Amino acid sequence: MSGLWNFGIWLYSFFFIWKSVQYFFEIRRLLHIREFFVVLLDIPEQDMQTISWQDVVGRIMALRDQNPRTAANMPQNLRRFIGTQSKERLDAHDIANRLMRKENYLIAMINKDILNLSLPFPFLRGRQMFSKTMEWYLHYCILDMAFNELGQVQQDFLRAERRGVLSQKLKQRFYFAGLLNLIFAPIVLAYVIIVYFFTYYNEYQKDPKLAAARKYTALAEWKFREFNELPHLFYERLHMSFPFATRYIDQFPKRMTEDIAKSIAFMSGALTAILAVCTLLDSELFLSFEITKDRTALFYLGIFGGIWAITRGMVSEETQVFDPEYALRNVVEYTHYMPDHWQGRLHSFEVKQEFSELYKMKVVIFLEEILGIITTPLLLLLSLPKCSDQIVDFFREFTVHVDGMGYVCSFAEFDFKRGPGQPTARQGVVKDVRQDYYATKHGKMAASYYGFLDNYVINPKTGIPGHLPPGTQPFHPPPAFPNLNSPTLAADMQASHMETGRNRSRTAGLGTFPRGGGHSITQPSPMASMLLDARHQPLIANVGGRGPYKPRPSRGTHPHPAVQIPEEPFEADAAEGQGGESSEAGAMLGESMWQTSPGISKENSSSMANAKEPDVGVLGLINQFRQTQPHRRGGGVF
Repeated sequence: MSGLWNFGIWLYSFFFIWKSVQYFFEIRRLLHIREFFVVLLDIPEQDMQTISWQDVVGRIMALRDQNPRTAANMPQNLRRFIGTQSKERLDAHDIANRLMRKENYLIAMINKDILNLSLPFPFLRGRQMFSKTMEWYLHYCILDMAFNELGQVQQDFLRAERRGVLSQKLKQRFYFAGLLNLIFAPIVLAYVIIVYFFTYYNEYQKDPKLAAARKYTALAEWKFREFNELPHLFYERLHMSFPFATRYIDQFPKRMTEDIAKSIAFMSGALTAILAVCTLLDSELFLSFEITKDRTALFYLGIFGGIWAITRGMVSEETQVFDPEYALRNVVEYTHYMPDHWQGRLHSFEVKQEFSELYKMKVVIFLEEILGIITTPLLLLLSLPKCSDQIVDFFREFTVHVDGMGYVCSFAEFDFKRGPGQPTARQGVVKDVRQDYYATKHGKMAASYYGFLDNYVINPKTGIPGHLPPGTQPFHPPPAFPNLNSPTLAADMQASHMETGRNRSRTAGLGTFPRGGGHSITQPSPMASMLLDARHQPLIANVGGRGPYKPRPSRGTHPHPAVQIPEEPFEADAAEGQGGESSEAGAMLGESMWQTSPGISKENSSSMANAKEPDVGVLGLINQFRQTQPHRRGGGVF
């Protein structure tokens, strides 16, 4: 046996022993997690794979409310640490922020193009090289240096006078990682090839059409990832976009490619048919017959059959309708990624090329991963050290301190009272350079905010924002309708039309469809979410908006401008317009109706009644005085 094989066997043995020891020491931690779920959260072991994350968050909050203080038998140093880090309230926003503390910084750096991932070569300038290997080295070089062993940002990164020292240390880490990758590149290359071969060989053998299957690249996943979005929620959203992304890629004309594929499919299919017929006529003689040297008919049956399957997969379906703009809007509805320069150009070939760089064939991604083993040390040695100053500045300028939670990325701390509220130049607002520097690109902040509301404010079981489950709403009997001879019929009909008009104007744009389909949301619930504390309750307008990516209209329909009949408003409308802030603030005082059980506690029903009325002031008194005169028309001046 040669020395290379001996080295490979010893290396594999070392790797196997190392992973076995690593898994052995993980058993204790996994047992502690199991006890936490089974004993403290009261989740049976058979339900761990089926329970929703929202229910887990609700149980954690209930456990935290029952134990606001820590145990008495606790070491002093641990008590001091928990006293600075924990909260008496722990809602969904706090939990997501803790779990995504490091990933939020990487999402923000990729969104704001802080990292230079292109090689300084003329023929590769502007092409970003990002692979799983590069992702691992970014965690090692940047995040492991910026965070301490307790998961908090290092204090040195928050001091401007330490900028030069930290930048130099970061460059040294990049150089060390680049040299380390050069040394272990052959081993990593062999490992990646072997793992890929054992993973996909059987799939490609059973269904050769999978060779043309596509998936999102590693860089695309980090571009699509939103702040405070946990991995399982992100991949759920991403996987739902696969059929729409494939349909969009297949939309564009590829007449020459399809003609060539049809010709090759016809020829390979004809040869396969001839070999199959000859095999049926005399199987024993023909299967042993060698068409070429050491290659029987059975071998060529597999070759030509695979070629036929691959080429047939390259031909579009006959029933496919060409509408790339509609297809891409379906994709954007799930990926939440639409750069500003895509606006009005969704049908163009340039946008298709950009999207194709994010959604590639699996074989191409595998080849890029192999190429990434070679390009990663070049990036670590040549490109990334040049942006070390920007990385250090980013951590200092985009880190905020949250009471009881420590230092987090500023983009991950959502402002639920105001919403995302990023004005754009398209809306006629001139952007300030400083405001543009401290804002995200491509509406990432707004997409993250509304995506968080979709996951934690919108009840996934009912599709209604924090409302009661179906069947538990109080029953209200229908009103008694007056007969045709009633003298109040005309007045009632006029009031009904005016009230309908007001409701339509107030709830315009609020009726949306949930992401997974189902019933449409007619209006947002005035109740708050149980998964968010009072300080994190969003405004009703923010809940109803459901994000910057509006639901797509039905295909074949054309939008028509709304025809509105001007009507003279009641005094109640004017009063409501001036007192809008009070009504929105009052709506946030409600307790959560996101219940794991259909019952409602008495504390929830009495909390609204015990809420204090805000100080209305002089304008409020005037509005109340005007509301007491229902027959008086607006327009008078006091």
